[in-house]
Amino acid sequence: MVKHGSSSSSEGDALLVDEKKRKRMLSNRESARRSRKRREEHIKDLNSQITFFRNNNSEIAKKVNSVSQKFMAVELENQRLTRVRDELTKRLESLEIVSSYVCVNPEDLPQHNSQPWILSNKSVPLMASVGTFSAAL
Repeated sequence: MVKHGSSSSSEGDALLVDEKKRKRMLSNRESARRSRKRREEHIKDLNSQITFFRNNNSEIAKKVNSVSQKFMAVELENQRLTRVRDELTKRLESLEIVSSYVCVNPEDLPQHNSQPWILSNKSVPLMASVGTFSAAL
């Protein structure tokens, strides 16, 4: 009977070990399932962030492009205005030289004229250089 008792004890130990093994296996499966679920959630969050940052990046690129185009337009306008200023400066210098040779009688100057650029009813010829009326503007 001792053998019988020891064999049943041995079987009980084996059943206990099998039960522990089964519980551990179920616990591991559940842990793996939770881990997979967390990983899927993390991947979903990362994909959402990728989408957000791509959209954000696209908007920033559009704004940079728009600002660059505006900058180029302003830069071109600035260059054009610089050329106009330089040309007008040359014209003014030429007109000052010409006007220094023209003798204007103060009596011919209009009094309180609304058009001060008209000196009198008499025509006063002005000499100008060839480039004075150029169409380079």
